Amino acid sequence: MQERVIELEDVTFTYPDGTVALKNISFFVNKGEVVAVVGENGAGKTTLCYLLSGVIPHIYGGTIKGKVSVAGVQPKDLPMRELSRKVSIVLQDPDSQIFSPTVFMEAAFGPSNLGLSKEEVVERVKWALEVTGLSGLENRSPDELSGGQKQRLVLASVLAMRSEVLVLDEPTSQLDPVGVREVMGTLRDLKEKGATMLVTTHQTEEIADIADKVIVLKEGKILSIGSPKEVFSNVDLMEQAGVKAPDVSILVEKLRREKGLAFEGNAPINEYEAKELLLRFISTGKIKIAGSIELEPKRIESAIIEVRDVYYEYPGGVKALDGVSLEVGEGDFLGVIGMNGSGKSTLVKTMIGLLKPQRGKVLFRGEDVSKFTVGELARRIGLILQNPDYQLFTISALEEVMFGLRNIGMRGEEAKKRAIEILKLVGLEDKADYFPFKLSFGERRLLAAAATLALDPEVVILDEPTTAQDYRGRYLLADLAKELHKRGKTIIMITHDMDLIAKYANRVIVMADGRIILDDDPHIVFNKISELRRAGIMPPQVTRLAILMREAGVPSEVVEVEELLDLVEVVA
Repeated sequence: MQERVIELEDVTFTYPDGTVALKNISFFVNKGEVVAVVGENGAGKTTLCYLLSGVIPHIYGGTIKGKVSVAGVQPKDLPMRELSRKVSIVLQDPDSQIFSPTVFMEAAFGPSNLGLSKEEVVERVKWALEVTGLSGLENRSPDELSGGQKQRLVLASVLAMRSEVLVLDEPTSQLDPVGVREVMGTLRDLKEKGATMLVTTHQTEEIADIADKVIVLKEGKILSIGSPKEVFSNVDLMEQAGVKAPDVSILVEKLRREKGLAFEGNAPINEYEAKELLLRFISTGKIKIAGSIELEPKRIESAIIEVRDVYYEYPGGVKALDGVSLEVGEGDFLGVIGMNGSGKSTLVKTMIGLLKPQRGKVLFRGEDVSKFTVGELARRIGLILQNPDYQLFTISALEEVMFGLRNIGMRGEEAKKRAIEILKLVGLEDKADYFPFKLSFGERRLLAAAATLALDPEVVILDEPTTAQDYRGRYLLADLAKELHKRGKTIIMITHDMDLIAKYANRVIVMADGRIILDDDPHIVFNKISELRRAGIMPPQVTRLAILMREAGVPSEVVEVEELLDLVEVVA
């Protein structure tokens, strides 16, 4: 019989305010297993992580019923300093875990408190920084790191502890595609070395290759437990849980339901399985591919923002922008993609006057942005930051939205009505009276968006709108941006979510090393494999499938499931 390292028996947890976050949870994790936990925001994933790591009840109070056992102990019975040898946790908000003045010192803090020799601490830290892609940044201040780099640093700090159990709460939520693959590769390496891990994630495609089993949570209850193949291929289950199923699973299910394709068994969950299945259908005459992808030529008739040969270098010689030139057309829905540190956020900060180019200039409607006050630009160009905590400061969600409205002259019931309308749009109308920092990280993102959108700016810039958002939450913000775009607003969206780019953007730029290396329609950009590889970008899964099936007549320009679905004709 395998050794059970994590075991929960009929566990219910209630917060002091009466919120029942977990309801009669029972499951176990064997030594050396990787278990993925998925579910929409509010499903109980983070609470589960807190219980396993001892954060509950040592830091956050509440009532625990049932048994929680980790590495042979009950977390509630050991002080945190002793428990850290048994289990370590990575939180989804890296800023809540970082406090040291340098990257090296941050990664060294934990093992230094275990009574290890200096040599052992240094060896652990070097290894942890190397596997998380932070080698060379040892003397950098964490404040100078991008959001994704901070998340890697937190993971490195935990890895350096070498605890028996790793609990990872959304460890890739702020990472670029390269970072996601690096972290997932690190987890795969750790698994091969026998590590036991519980990972909460929205990255179903990536975790499917690593996890031994998947737990689906819904409103604090276990909805399903099974293998990645059993769980992720179940499109109905994923939809019920508010989790994105893999593109190829959705494609095959739609072929079965909407076009009558006879198919038994689980749907594929990666592009290689899907290719094998579809080629078999083609060879047996069950389906055929017909049609092509029609693209409209890219035109900019009137530029609302112009970036002219802009350079910007941070202290320490970090060259963020290296001669960037760009025209944003009025009415564009522009996607901006690239690795963490490629210059994406710096670029948009120059657009809104938060950073002044050291060379070159930025124009808004033909006027240098340096001539506008920050307040004037805020009414014209709205920026929704990656970290909402930089934008929130009032006593309630309602007041947060009304603050900006009052500053533009809206008063009384008119301001309140407008604020409530915006809160409703982002799904927070029932939390209007909440103190902003009592909201979850994902809800704070929505609130920051609401405060910005209430000012009705001409240009809306979304900096990583999917950070800490579940499947439904990410599309709530993007759908709102799409509606604004239909009304004539110009949208700029910085994201690591290629599905979002494929679904919403009519144009995309790819950044690498502070430069723009691609600028075109997403259908074209996602076929530039060598350039994307340089930028650390992976096309959407359905595009990867189309590229694999190019010789079978599938246009490689496909970027959405519906596009490929339209090209497939079921014959028998």
